[in-house]
Amino acid sequence: MKKSKRNKAIKSNKIKRPIEKKSSNSLYFIALAISIFGFLLYSNTLTHGYVLDDFSQIKENFVTKQGFDGIATQWTTHARYGYRPGPGELYRPVPMSMFSIEWELDPDTPELSHIINVLLYALTGGILFLTLARMMRKYNLIFPLLATLFFMAHPVHVEVVANIKSRDEIVMFLMCILTLNFIWRYIEKENIKWIIGAVFTYIIALFSKENSITFIAIFPLCIYFFTDKKIKNIILTSLPFLLCAIVFILIRSNVIGAFGNPGNISVLDNFLAGATNEGTQLASVFLLLGKYLWTLLFPHPLCSDFGYNQIPLTNLGDWRTLLSLLAWVAMGMFALMKLRSKNLWSFIILFFLINFSISSNIIIMIGTSFGDRLLYSASPAFAMALAYLLMKIFKEKIKDNQPFSFSYIFNNKALWGTTIVILFLYSAKTFTRNYDWESSFTLYEKDIEVSPNSAKLNFHYGLELVKNGNDAATPKEKKSWYDKAKFHFTKATEILPAYHDAYGQLGLAYYRDKNFPKALEHYNLALKYRPNFALVHSNMGTLYSEMGDNAKAKEMYETAVQENPRMVDALRNLGAINGQMGNFTEAIKWFSQALQYAPNDPLINRYLGSAYRDAGQVDKGRPYLEKAERLGN
Repeated sequence: MKKSKRNKAIKSNKIKRPIEKKSSNSLYFIALAISIFGFLLYSNTLTHGYVLDDFSQIKENFVTKQGFDGIATQWTTHARYGYRPGPGELYRPVPMSMFSIEWELDPDTPELSHIINVLLYALTGGILFLTLARMMRKYNLIFPLLATLFFMAHPVHVEVVANIKSRDEIVMFLMCILTLNFIWRYIEKENIKWIIGAVFTYIIALFSKENSITFIAIFPLCIYFFTDKKIKNIILTSLPFLLCAIVFILIRSNVIGAFGNPGNISVLDNFLAGATNEGTQLASVFLLLGKYLWTLLFPHPLCSDFGYNQIPLTNLGDWRTLLSLLAWVAMGMFALMKLRSKNLWSFIILFFLINFSISSNIIIMIGTSFGDRLLYSASPAFAMALAYLLMKIFKEKIKDNQPFSFSYIFNNKALWGTTIVILFLYSAKTFTRNYDWESSFTLYEKDIEVSPNSAKLNFHYGLELVKNGNDAATPKEKKSWYDKAKFHFTKATEILPAYHDAYGQLGLAYYRDKNFPKALEHYNLALKYRPNFALVHSNMGTLYSEMGDNAKAKEMYETAVQENPRMVDALRNLGAINGQMGNFTEAIKWFSQALQYAPNDPLINRYLGSAYRDAGQVDKGRPYLEKAERLGN
């Protein structure tokens, strides 16, 4: 466009002026302050350990632990491929590649990953503010400022920032907001480089987490509400991102399968899978949707698991379901009614509904029934709603063309006094909740008080109690921890009688007590509900070995390896039992296979070296024995 024509277009408001340079410097200063605020909020997570899915995606994922060598595999397999064999529904190669890089740079160091999570979250705050300020330049700057502050401080984000695994959420949303920022720069300057940049960042978002797909609708929604562009131009501007999404879907389908309901959803992960009819399922969905709204309004208490059977299935006669249904339908109808007039409330509601749509369990049943992390990318809508509401209450103009100045921004004492109170309460809850996420034990110990009837939470708390027992110094302390663990495993089976994992752990508990008949009884109960249970077969092998039945022990270990060819414990035990029986060639075979998945395990290296030595191949065994010595065993 020629200069004269461009100036004419600016005067006629067809093209809006970008933010003035003087104001821009001040905006960057505010963005930096917001980022520092976000970093300080989560500074007490920097020394935390691994929690929840951090184990399946990082610490116990053999692909991640390959470092740089594992990155190619991360792009051609599902996210938990290195943790367990079989199909998977999560394709998130960008964060998985980041975990591989971090493991290569500093192996088994969760602190590094926590620092990166907090830094990325802090950066998200700054970018979000700059994007909203640019996109809503007709609006009072107080609006995007308040919205961003409320977003950053809201306690519902603790699960995302404090859990390393949720890097997928952070990177996805950060890249989507950057994409929106670049789209706006293109609208302002009409330079194709900004569309290229936007396509690049959106591709990163897509390969970080699947729900970035919703931004295909968010981008044109924003352009429609905050520019005067015609529908045709909005579609043309949005088209490259639709093409990106199609390419992603094709690649994802080729790697792990098409989008749709994940197969074999357990009621432990999503209690909606236990619904016997559509009415019960729909009623229970809206019960959960009401809980999501309440969590945004009043984020206390927070919990990592409200699964089966803490929130039982319900029916359409439940007043909570009806109230939730009324709220969601009312929001949707209002948003559609006000869409044509470009009402700000309509934008806020549609941003929330579109962004949360995939996680709602309405379109498809996802692999979880409830999780604070699922609100992350939709929660800016709540932050905007809260900011708008406060500005209305305290009579602050929502649209204001006043020149930028800090004195003007902070002039409304009542507004900012209320804001400070809310931010203080949010921040206090966020900071204290962070401590719960220090480790799996601290998290489950706290959350079991909030969700005592969750079978899954009882089971995982039991596992942490067992670990404490293993580390205890005296037999009395060990027994105390083990007995407490046994109580929670038993409670898990009482809540869900078909809980095979809990039966397996009860079998192990009775094995520790040397009560072999009770151990076998519970192992067989576990196999009743899950016949191909590699861990139980491996543990039964250990039990038979201790009973002196090496043939039966070998059979159990072989079964475990057939069920899970990557199970290190079963491979090691199969090698050991063959070594005890004098089958050194077989022992070498199984130890070597175990070493593929745990190359730095000192015990396996020592066993393999010893097997070569006992087989008369001393030279072949020496390097493994020396490596075991270096590794501390």
